[in-house]
Amino acid sequence: MANVNIRRDVSDPFYRYKMERLQSKIEGKGNGIKTVIVNLSNVADQLARPPNYVIKYFGFELGAQTNIDPKDDRWIINGAHKAGKLQDYLDGFINKFVLCKSCKNPETVVNVKDGDIFLDCKACGQHTHPDLRHKLSGFILKNAPKKGKKDKSNKKAERRARREAERNGTAGSDDDANGHPSPGESGSDKGDDDGDVGNDAGSDDELTRRINAEARELNEIKEKEVEWSVDMSEEAIKARAQALPDDLKQ
Repeated sequence: MANVNIRRDVSDPFYRYKMERLQSKIEGKGNGIKTVIVNLSNVADQLARPPNYVIKYFGFELGAQTNIDPKDDRWIINGAHKAGKLQDYLDGFINKFVLCKSCKNPETVVNVKDGDIFLDCKACGQHTHPDLRHKLSGFILKNAPKKGKKDKSNKKAERRARREAERNGTAGSDDDANGHPSPGESGSDKGDDDGDVGNDAGSDDELTRRINAEARELNEIKEKEVEWSVDMSEEAIKARAQALPDDLKQ
């Protein structure tokens, strides 16, 4: 299945944010005609958004009824709608509810707080607002995840942002992959005064032990040194002369 850039206005073939093209099929006839979006779950997953956000957006834009919680993963819009037309509407959804308004990257997470919606960008760190005038904003407010629970699509967006940060060499500076402070930064800001004193004392003791050990090693080396000299006594001279070959003896 062919992939396209999430931002279709970007023609760069190496643009790293990709998604599948929407695949749809028309079923039924007459008043019962409907359009089934075959791969909506995959596309929504690649956008890090719940599928019901996407299908509801189509419903608002087309003025058609949709199913927002199918048990069989069959996402349906009443009426006959071609895939190309739906792809154009998907571009509108991406611009309004996916892309960061600051850096235009799709690495955003939808957060709802105190009746407000904002996009938390994991690429540039900015908090921007989607199109709050759109009817989908009201739907998002009514269907926000319960407090303390993260939507699966939000978790995916955060994982994707961490992977991008690791690829760019910016991850792990403050927090680890689970969002916890790095070991060197754990603990309160106040610190432990007694612990600090203990660490300093430990450092001094270690330095003293190291100096004493090196001094002992130097003493051992000096003791092991052998003083070389030539024995010039008469007996030693005679002994050396006897050890010479016959042709060298005088």
